[in-house]
Amino acid sequence: MTDKIQKFFDTQDSKTKNRLKKKLLELKKNPFAGNNVKKMTGYGKNVFRLRVGDIRIIYFVHKNLSIEILDIDHRGSIY
Repeated sequence: MTDKIQKFFDTQDSKTKNRLKKKLLELKKNPFAGNNVKKMTGYGKNVFRLRVGDIRIIYFVHKNLSIEILDIDHRGSIY
């Protein structure tokens, strides 16, 4: 996890942290599942975004279906 992502995560309240943790665990099981997952255009192959309320998680899906979190921030700040 990058310093920026860790800093963002650390500044969230406990309810938001728990929601994010739950969604990240779901992504780990299936990176393509859920209504809030969309393929990103203009970011290259296998880059997706997950919407968690007003927060967006941008991630890359490797061939072995592991994920790499590229960025996480509020909707207005991430794009």
